[in-house]
Amino acid sequence: MEGGTLTTCWRPDFDPGHLYFVTTTAENRAHIFRRDVIKRILVDALYYVSLMNKVSLYAFVIMPNHIHVIIQCPQDFPPKDWARAFKAGTSRLIVRQYQVESNLAALDALRAMVKRPEKQEYKVWEDDYLAKDVLTPAFMEQKLTYIHNNPVQPHWQLVEVPEDYFWSSARYYLRNEPALIPLEDARELLI
Repeated sequence: MEGGTLTTCWRPDFDPGHLYFVTTTAENRAHIFRRDVIKRILVDALYYVSLMNKVSLYAFVIMPNHIHVIIQCPQDFPPKDWARAFKAGTSRLIVRQYQVESNLAALDALRAMVKRPEKQEYKVWEDDYLAKDVLTPAFMEQKLTYIHNNPVQPHWQLVEVPEDYFWSSARYYLRNEPALIPLEDARELLI
């Protein structure tokens, strides 16, 4: 991260054999994703985009203003395409949710974040994202721990223990209980 914004780290040397730790953030770090109905949109979209595009989802966490995932993408759908599809689809659904609720304050806030009104009416996500190759079991374990501990960090304090956070894969990894959506098991790669 540079200056509080994410920079795109996808490179032409994308390798479909690698897993990627991907982070994407709400525009202006706004806490757009704090309500459960919005988090549900994001979780369902993770599943849908992964299912439709044959992306393997290993881990995730939905935070109030960003998400982290560990994914493996097929040759014809690299992380940049995954991020674009995920953000475009969720943006439409989040705006639609606010429209159905007649939540004019939220719609006005999303409209105010638009930098190019000739291109779009509402802005949910930052344009950029961060993607890092997961090349070693140690890096995978570090990122799994980071993802699952994110909700318990002092500046968030969303739960007391990671596995109590419903909107992540922590229950799957720490309690061997089902996550909200099907996951591939990263533990098999840590051997």
